[in-house]
Amino acid sequence: MKNEPYEFALLISRYLCNELSKEEEAHLMQILEKDEHKRKILEYYKQTAPAQERLDYMNSLDVDAAWNKVRQRHDGNLGKSSNYSFLKYVAILAITVSAVALWLAYGTKDNKLVTSLAADKQILDVLPGGNVAVLVLSDGKRVSLDSGAVALREKDGTQVSGNQGGLAYSNDIASEQEEVLYNTLIVPRGGTYNIQLPDGTNVWLNAMSELRFPVKFGTKERKVELIGEAYFEVAKNKDVPFKVITAHQEIEVKGTHFNVNCYADENFVRTTLLEGSVKISDPAAPARSWLLSPGEQAQTNKKTGKTALEKVNMKEVFAWKNGYFFFNDEKLESIMAKIARWYDIEVVYKGQLEEQSFLGQIERSKKISSILNVLELSGNVHFKISGRRVVVMP
Repeated sequence: MKNEPYEFALLISRYLCNELSKEEEAHLMQILEKDEHKRKILEYYKQTAPAQERLDYMNSLDVDAAWNKVRQRHDGNLGKSSNYSFLKYVAILAITVSAVALWLAYGTKDNKLVTSLAADKQILDVLPGGNVAVLVLSDGKRVSLDSGAVALREKDGTQVSGNQGGLAYSNDIASEQEEVLYNTLIVPRGGTYNIQLPDGTNVWLNAMSELRFPVKFGTKERKVELIGEAYFEVAKNKDVPFKVITAHQEIEVKGTHFNVNCYADENFVRTTLLEGSVKISDPAAPARSWLLSPGEQAQTNKKTGKTALEKVNMKEVFAWKNGYFFFNDEKLESIMAKIARWYDIEVVYKGQLEEQSFLGQIERSKKISSILNVLELSGNVHFKISGRRVVVMP
C-alpha cells in the first residue's frame, strides 16, 4: 500500500504531464482543497521548466543504475516492478536532483512530506551570475562590459561594439599586418559572456574563463588561446583552419560546433564535438593526434598526458551554455565547484560527509538557495549560507 506522500508525488507528477484520469483529477482536487501546504507545492512545480523537458532529461539517464542506488540505500527492500514509473514521474518535479533524494523526499519513515521551498524558510541568499566580463585591449587598457553599450576602435582600425549581452568585432579583409594585436576577454566568477570574433565565429565563455585572440585574423590560420570553458560555433573557412590552444590540448577545425573545458582546478581537459569534425593534438608532441566524431569527447589526463575518446551525454556537456546545471551521477564536490564558479561563492566543508552522487537538472537562473534546497532533499547533506560563503555539513 502506498503511503500518502508518495501517492501525492505521483498525482502531481501525472498532473504536470496531463496524464490524470477524471477520477484521479477529482481526487487531487480534494487533497488540494484540504491542504494549503500541498497547494503551494503544486504551484511551485507549475512555475518550473515544462514537464516534457524533465521527461527528455530522464530519458538521457541510466534509470536502472539510478534505481539500483535507491534499492541499495534501503537494503534492497524496495520492489523493482514500478521503478520506471516511479523515477519518471517523480523526476518531473521541478527540483529533482538525486535518485536517492527522490525516495527520501516522498517516502520518509514518518510519512511526513519533506519540502525545502524557499518561501517557507527565512534564509540568506545569493543571486545567480550574469553577463559579466572585462576586455583587455592591446595597449593594456581594461574595459568593463557589464554596464551598457560598448564602442571601441583598436589601433589597426578594428571596430569593437556591443552591450552587456555580448561583443562583436569587425574589420577589413584579413591581412598579414606586421604587428598582430591581441585582446583578452576575461569572464570572472559569477559571469558568462558571448563574443563574435573577427571571422564571424561565436564563442560563449563560462565563469572563470579567459580567451586571448588577435583582433584581425591572418590568411593562414585563426588561432585563439583558452583558459576555463567555452563553447565555439566556428565560422566555416576550409582554407584557414581555426585553432584553440589550451595547456594540454590543441584543437583544430575548419568550421564546427564544440565545447572545451580546461579549468586549471580540474584533472582533465575535455573537448566535446556537437557537429562537424575536430582534430585534437598534444601540444608537447604534435604528431600525436585524434579525430573526433559528433557526440564524442576527447579527455586528456593532465597528470599522465594520456588522451581517450568516448561517447558522452551531450545535454550534460552543453547544459551550462543552455542555462542549466545538469548532474548525471555527479559527486557533491564536483557540483559545488560548479556552483562556486557561477554564484561567486566560497565553499567550506565541515564534518565527515558520506560519498554520494546526484542526478538532476535545474536552471542556473535560480537563486543559490534553490540549488542547495535540492541537494538537501537527499537528507545526507546540509548547507549554511553566510554572505558569499557556503558551509557544507552532514
